[in-house]
Parts: sequence; C-alpha cells; structure tokens
Amino acid sequence: MYQKNKLFNLIGILLLLVSTIYTSFVIYQNKQLYLTKFDLSKFKRAFEQSQWRVPNSTRPISDETLYTYAGYLYIQGENPILINPEAPPLGKYLIGLSIQLFDNAKILNVIFGYTCLMLIFFMIYYLTRSLLSSSLAVFLTSINTLFIDQLIHNPQLEIIQLFFLLVFTCFFILYEKKGDIVYVLLSGLTLGFFLSVKAFTYHVLLVFFTLSLYILKDALLIRKKIEIKRYFFIFILFFVSCVTYMITYFGYFLHSGTLRGFFGVQKWIFLFYKSSGIDMFRTIGSYLSLIFINRWRFWTKNYPLIPYQDWSVLWPFVFLLACFASLKLLKNNTYTILISFFVIYNIFLLFTPLYPRYLLLLFTIGNIIITLYFDEVINVKHEKKKK
Repeated sequence: MYQKNKLFNLIGILLLLVSTIYTSFVIYQNKQLYLTKFDLSKFKRAFEQSQWRVPNSTRPISDETLYTYAGYLYIQGENPILINPEAPPLGKYLIGLSIQLFDNAKILNVIFGYTCLMLIFFMIYYLTRSLLSSSLAVFLTSINTLFIDQLIHNPQLEIIQLFFLLVFTCFFILYEKKGDIVYVLLSGLTLGFFLSVKAFTYHVLLVFFTLSLYILKDALLIRKKIEIKRYFFIFILFFVSCVTYMITYFGYFLHSGTLRGFFGVQKWIFLFYKSSGIDMFRTIGSYLSLIFINRWRFWTKNYPLIPYQDWSVLWPFVFLLACFASLKLLKNNTYTILISFFVIYNIFLLFTPLYPRYLLLLFTIGNIIITLYFDEVINVKHEKKKK
C-alpha cells in the first residue's frame, strides 16, 4: 500500500505544515479582530436603528451583526423567539458563549475553523490510513477563500454548520463500519444540531433528500432491494435529529413556551421566508455563475450580477473535479453519504438565493470527495506497479 511510502508521508507532513502555518498567519494578520472587546452599547444602538426595528431604515445591519447581538442576549437568558426568530437559536447561543468566555465573538470562528480541519484530517485518515490523503484534504480546505473568509469576518453561521455536518458524517461512517446503534443516536444528535444552526424549513428538506438518496442509491444503480433495517435506521436518525432541534429551543421553553407555540414558530419561519418577495426564477443557477465566472445574482432591485471579491480561479477546477470524483466513487458504499450530500446540496443551491458563503459546505465536502478519489487512484497505480 502506498500509505507506507516514506516520500508520500513526507509530502503529507509538509502539506499539513503549510496548511497550519498559512491558517495561523491569516489569523495573526487579523489578530486585532480577536483582541477587540465586545461593545454592547455599539451593537444595541446599531440594532435599534436598523431595519429590524425601523421600517425602511437607512442604517441596515448585516446578518453577522444581528447574530452577534442576538447571541449575546440569548446567553443572558433572552427568549430566542423575541429577537431574530428567523433562524434557529443554536448558532447564536454559541456566538453568545464566545462573548461570555472571551469577550469577543470572533474567537468562535477560529475554534470552529481549526476543529473542522482536524475533523477532516481524522475522517480521511480513518477511511484511508493515508497521511498524504488526509493532509491533502486539509490543505485544499485551508487555502479556500471561503474558509478563510469565515475566520476573519464577523461571526457567521456557516462555519458552525460545517462543524456539525463533519461530526455527523464521522458518526455516520462509524455506524456503517461498526454497526453500533450508539453511532445512529450520535448521528441523529449532531444532525439535529446541524439543522439548529440555519433556517430549519429548507435545511430539513436538504437532509431528507440526502438521506433518501443514500437509501435509494443502490436501488437506482444496480436495482438492489433495499433492506428494511435501512429504513428503520434512517427513521431513528431523523427522529432523533428532530427532537434535538426542538431541544435547542430550551430558552423558549424556559420562558413558559408550549409545544404548540413551538410549532407555531416553525410555521412563522416558513412563512417569513416564503413572503420574502424574491423572484426565485431570476436567481436559479446563480451559484454556478459565481463558481465559473465570478458573477452571482443578488436579489435587490433589478437583480444585478455582481462579483465576489474573494473568488478564486481554482473554484471551477475544484468543483468540476469534485463532480467527476463523485461519479467515480458511486460504487463505494462507504462514501455514499458524502456523495449524497454533495449531489443534493448542488440541487439545493440551484434553487436558493445565495450569498457566496453558502458555498463553504459544497467545497469542503467536495474537497473530501476529491481526496478520497485521489487515494483510490494512487492505490490502484501503486498496486499495478508492484505487479
């Protein structure tokens, strides 16, 4: 096996070192962001003068500012449905925890960023036992401008969501390898946390279709009959994730919230996004034009095509390679959950009015798939060379 090749291991160590140094250098360059103390009066004033309090306000605030202020209030005991109920509360609780512990919301980004890189490394290493493949996945992620953007800007929910997606995938793969019911429960728990970070209504569909494709893949490709236990496994996983999602609203229930009221909030979230007034037909496929030509359609007046300042010329190549690798790995059941998510998330983005940061999940899972395909190719060539 090529994993024992000293040269490949050396290259893997160098890639890991470069990834660590580069990420640490970016953080050092922006160290002032992580040293600035949280200013409650500043955030409160911005919120009170924003579009969330003043109709047609001339002083709108970004989602990141809103999440930071909401997170602080949540951790102080505020009812999460009274401020920014449009998004589930877990991500904002974690932002508030960062403020509580470090008096700075941005340190959360660094913690989750490094943890995501570690999870990618250990996931690939568990699957391949290759230092080179594991380090390559970390390298591809660390140099991605979307990942760097998450580290140096205001607290954003995508890096938190990525963390829970990676943990879920690790537990899911462990269940496939070991068959222990504990990993089903842990998969459901972390999947519930994933749902509890961003808009529930749309992401629950993303999860539902991802799990459906996971179940149906063999039936569609080789007409293999689906085992009943697979349906049972997915049902348990989905049930645990929904219960977990509900539990993350503990702040609401502590304020005498009822189960009926909880479902009412979920209905309100759905109606809120449905009534956004965005012409979905004008934004279809915007993520593809962003990837290939650095133009994405923003949903303001006249829906202009605008560039993303941190776009990289590598994006089209990485995306196409991830698509190609997904096709090549279809027959490997161990990678089915990763490929299922990659396919469904592409469809999800196709119909979603987006910000560029939404592509973080797509490229990270794509990097993992590319690396797994690279590992298979190297293994095959190495075996042929030995013969």
